[in-house]
Amino acid sequence: MTFTRSSSSLYGIHRFYQADVVVFCEGGASLTYSEAIRYSDCSGTLDTLYWSSIVSRLGIQKTFHFKSVGGKLTIDALADEVRRLTLTTVTVCRDSDYDRRLGRNSTAGRIAWTMGYSWENDVVQTPVLEGLAESILGVGADREAAITEIRAAISQFERDLPRWTEIDISLCARGKPGMFERAKPLAAIDMTSPPNLRTVNLTTRLANAGHRRKPPAVLSVSAQEALSICFGKLVSRALYHTFVNAIRPYFEVRLDYELFMRLAIREMIVMEAGGRLPLMSDHITNQRAAFA
Repeated sequence: MTFTRSSSSLYGIHRFYQADVVVFCEGGASLTYSEAIRYSDCSGTLDTLYWSSIVSRLGIQKTFHFKSVGGKLTIDALADEVRRLTLTTVTVCRDSDYDRRLGRNSTAGRIAWTMGYSWENDVVQTPVLEGLAESILGVGADREAAITEIRAAISQFERDLPRWTEIDISLCARGKPGMFERAKPLAAIDMTSPPNLRTVNLTTRLANAGHRRKPPAVLSVSAQEALSICFGKLVSRALYHTFVNAIRPYFEVRLDYELFMRLAIREMIVMEAGGRLPLMSDHITNQRAAFA
C-alpha cells in the first residue's frame, strides 16, 4: 500500500517506517518532493550505505530508516520543510558540492554534510585506496607495486586538478555550466591513462564557454585538497579505474565500480574507527547533532 501525504505529514513519517528518525539522502532515482514523502522503499543505494555507515560510528541510541530520493532540488525542499516544521524525527543528508566552501550552505541543525564535495570524495581518499589494495592483495611485493603505481598516478592528478577545479567553481558560482560534465563524469578523463585529465578537451570546453583564458578564481584550490574539493563523481570514477589498473596484474577477478565503492566505504569506516583518518573522525563527530 502507498500513502501520499502533505508536507506537514513529515511529522509522522518515521512511524510508517517504524523508526525514530527517517534519513533522506541523495542518490537513486530522482523523485519529486511528493514522491519522496510517500511510504516506499528507496534504500539500498550507495548513498544510504555511506550515511548508515557514518551513523553507525556515532553510537546514537535510536533506530534509523535511510531513504534515497535523488538529487539536490528534492533534498533542499525536504531540508526547508524540516527546518520550517522544526522536526527532530527527520534528518537530511546532503553533498557539500561547492556550497560549503563558498559559504552558501544552510546552517539548519538537521542537515548532515559531506566533508568533501560529495561522499564519494570522502571515501576514495588515498589512504583508503592503499588500505583496500592491502585488503585485496595482502602484504607483500604485489601490494607494494600496486600502491606505488596508485601513488604516482594520484600525485600527477593532484598537480593537474587544482587549475580546472578552480575554473569549474568559478563557472558554477556564476550559474554557468561547469568544466566537468555532471552527466558524464569521465568525459574529462583520458581513459587510456586514467586519472590523467584531457586538458585539450577541457581547454576547448572553456573556449566554448566564452573564455580564452582562465576566469577570475572564486576559490583557491591547492594540490593537497583538490581530490576532496573537486566534483566527486569525476574523482571517484577516475580513481576507480586507476585502482583497477594498478591491481589488475595481481588480481584477475572483475571489480566493478559499485562493488569497489562498497568496499571503499567499508575500508574508510574501518580506518576511521582505527584512528587513521583524523580529519574524517572530526568531521563525523561534527555531524552528530543532525542525527541525535
